[in-house]
Amino acid sequence: MTVLQQKKIGKYEIDYEVGAGGLGKVYKGIDEETGQAVAIKVLHEKYQMNKRFLGIFHRELLIVSRLKHKHIVGYIDANYKPPNCYIVSEFIDGWSLYRLIKHFKRLPPLVALSVTIDILQGIDYLHLHDTIHSDLSSPNVLISRQGKVLLTDFGLACSGEVENYKNYMVGTPGYYSPEHITDSSILPQSDIYCVGLLLYEMVTGEKAVKASKDREEILYSMKHIDFKKIKCSERRLQSAIRRICKRALRYRGGLRTKNAEKMIFEVYKILKRYDIRYSRHAIHQMLSASGLSLALPEKYQQDINRGYIEVSSEDPM
Repeated sequence: MTVLQQKKIGKYEIDYEVGAGGLGKVYKGIDEETGQAVAIKVLHEKYQMNKRFLGIFHRELLIVSRLKHKHIVGYIDANYKPPNCYIVSEFIDGWSLYRLIKHFKRLPPLVALSVTIDILQGIDYLHLHDTIHSDLSSPNVLISRQGKVLLTDFGLACSGEVENYKNYMVGTPGYYSPEHITDSSILPQSDIYCVGLLLYEMVTGEKAVKASKDREEILYSMKHIDFKKIKCSERRLQSAIRRICKRALRYRGGLRTKNAEKMIFEVYKILKRYDIRYSRHAIHQMLSASGLSLALPEKYQQDINRGYIEVSSEDPM
């Protein structure tokens, strides 16, 4: 019997399936005791008694249970004993960045930078706590209806002290760093590379690196990224975003933007120049303008569309 058929796991009533991944499925649930909406990540039934996958699950649990940051989905509860291994976290009423890019085609450059600076704050916190996300992709970035950005899915997260996933091809196609597909260890700079991929995708609507599982194809794509596809109606803004992406997407980790803090400062300077004071409000404003969220009070509205080249149509959510 599936979790949906059971309608309950632990003290949580199952509402509906939110999404699925390689290790398990995520459901929206309700805490019977508090009435709080939660997200429940349940390890696939076929892995519940598998030592290797139980080890991966337990490592994720150890990592998420000690993380507490405004841009990381909050841990609530867990059960680590088979046959019902699950992790409970806060439920985010909103969308993945993947869904928003699919809907809008491209995001206004200043909104894309607002999302980027919030992602970077979460990444900076992880790196300061000796943790590398290792699977930073658009499905693993959540955005609430109020414009709050949160990182999720720490199934591949690892310590910065060991040779992580060396000689293993892990992660999400289209969101690999060079270290993901070569004989190098995944580093904090690997996350920086993936932030660069996300920024590029937000402003162009296209992936910078081919979403393939063929190493040679991916490596060729990494060495031939077309930064001219980053286009803004304001040349100064266009040049600034291209520069940030080029620094983050350098092939050699040692030549990339030094760390998340440095990249935060680079993005902040651009947002300040264009008088974007509140990243969350900028994102919320874009959502409300498209009818995806309640209207943002006028006092918080900013000129978020500067430099934006309009897209002809939007996909339904």
